[in-house]
Amino acid sequence: MTYEEKLKKLKTKNSEISRIQNEVVKLSSSIFDDFRNYIFDKYNKLESFGWTQYTPYFNDGEACTFCANTDYLIINGDYVDESNWISPVNIISWGNWNTETKSYVGRVEEENKNFDKNLSDASNEIIDFLSNFDNEFYLRKFGDHAEIIVTRTGVDISDYDHD
Repeated sequence: MTYEEKLKKLKTKNSEISRIQNEVVKLSSSIFDDFRNYIFDKYNKLESFGWTQYTPYFNDGEACTFCANTDYLIINGDYVDESNWISPVNIISWGNWNTETKSYVGRVEEENKNFDKNLSDASNEIIDFLSNFDNEFYLRKFGDHAEIIVTRTGVDISDYDHD
């Protein structure tokens, strides 16, 4: 194969890749919109969900790469991991770590009266759904250094300042 033939083949393959990437983004966008309608119909207490996404400015010497933080959700304005409704129990005391059984001994829990099964289930389903898309989709659809908030009526994208 000559240089010109190889170059022509390379250009054809790059064109195919670009076409397929555009098809994937278009299909992903359609699926995302369908899910938005579905999730708000299924969970009556869900008003919004969102996440942040960005390329870090500094990564301790490692390459800085874009990441959508879709497993660190914001639901109805609250970060899920910091909410008081996500877990059915509150841990009063962790107890002591047993190195042989690799578990806590003497752990004390109490029922979480603020637990909201509707929102907890919604959170789990949203995280599971969002894991189906790669960072390229999120970057192309919503942009870099952004906070995305999804509501029943649409998607709000705002600048996100991070360190």
